[in-house]
Amino acid sequence: MTPAAPSGTTSPRGDRRREALLAALDDRLKTTALDDISVADLTESAGITRSAFYFYFDSKAAAVGVLLAMVQDEAHAAVETAVRGEGDFRTRVTAALERLTDRVLDKAHIYRALLTARSKHAQTRDLWDDGRRALAVQIAEFLRAERAAGRAPEGVDADALAVGLIHINETVLEQLAYDPGRTREPLLTVAADMWVRTVYGRPDPAVDPAADPGRTT
Repeated sequence: MTPAAPSGTTSPRGDRRREALLAALDDRLKTTALDDISVADLTESAGITRSAFYFYFDSKAAAVGVLLAMVQDEAHAAVETAVRGEGDFRTRVTAALERLTDRVLDKAHIYRALLTARSKHAQTRDLWDDGRRALAVQIAEFLRAERAAGRAPEGVDADALAVGLIHINETVLEQLAYDPGRTREPLLTVAADMWVRTVYGRPDPAVDPAADPGRTT
């Protein structure tokens, strides 16, 4: 889920140059918006030439796209908590959202840069969409299993619904990334409620084990 490396084998020295560029980008983004950072700023900080930068990345946005893997790893961990964690569904979703916002917004400068890069760089946008689709697979499987067990009502296509649920999380992250001093609990409470109502069609479902087919009432 990261941009492809240049063809051929990259030397250890080349790896160090690439990591130096990414470190310089990370550091500058803490104080400066992506649009206000120049390639010269990064190459000077990393101590490499401009041509070396373009050996690894075709633009600043492409370099930011490499950092997308960090966000996607945290998003996968959050989804795992929501669909396979312990406790009732609302508790799991709330815990997943808290983890996601804590981890991603610890590097809010990267998330803001990614939002900018996504709007301007097709490769970053494609990588973002690929990551969203990968997350949706796991959520859609959970939705279908809950419907098959009779715990969740039938509804719109599970794959499309899963993507919609991910958009809820992305909206929360975007709002908090641009307003890091904002109290997050109200946003997380609303987002968790949207997840619960979307999946189960009611605010606080009693999600019980599937009924025994041989059991009589």
